[in-house]
Amino acid sequence: MTPNIKPRERAAILASLRAGVVPRIGLQHLQVGRLEEVKAVLTDLDQIAQGGAAVRVVVGRFGAGKSFFLNLCRMAALKKRLVVAQADLTLSDPRPALAW
Repeated sequence: MTPNIKPRERAAILASLRAGVVPRIGLQHLQVGRLEEVKAVLTDLDQIAQGGAAVRVVVGRFGAGKSFFLNLCRMAALKKRLVVAQADLTLSDPRPALAW
């Protein structure tokens, strides 16, 4: 069975993919695999919605799908009417720059 994709979602998804960025909406139509990770985050969100707390750190190599996964989590949290904050942390090179 093919899910119905709203024209607005389809247009946003295609425009984002053409630009090489993660779409802001319609991610559920693109997510493949990562079932256990998605279940874990949804469990965390249910716990948070009931007044609990949870922390997760997502790490991985460039292109591993971190931004995609985090945007999917963000979308799920917003659907549950939770407040979402997002931050990207990048490690800088700890070695001092060479002066020539």
